[in-house]
Amino acid sequence: MSNYLQEEVCFVKDGQCPRCHSHQVYSSSELSHKSGVSKSNTIPLSFFRTIPLDNYVCTNCGYVESYVAEPDMLSVIEDLWKKVEQDTTNPQ
Repeated sequence: MSNYLQEEVCFVKDGQCPRCHSHQVYSSSELSHKSGVSKSNTIPLSFFRTIPLDNYVCTNCGYVESYVAEPDMLSVIEDLWKKVEQDTTNPQ
């Protein structure tokens, strides 16, 4: 298994940065207003609807991961967005 794949198993929301291994990880998950200025802390679902994100930031190196804050919205994304198919012609 390559280093890249091993790093993908480690998520910053577990409290340790997968990039620099620091434990200086902070989260927006407890913030009540996730939409921010111009809904900057969201992803678009439709013209009038967005999905809030929880962001996890390593303050040691700046690494960021984002997660959908409302898990029930994942099925809505599956219904509306195009699925990205794995590229089997270019193995890594």
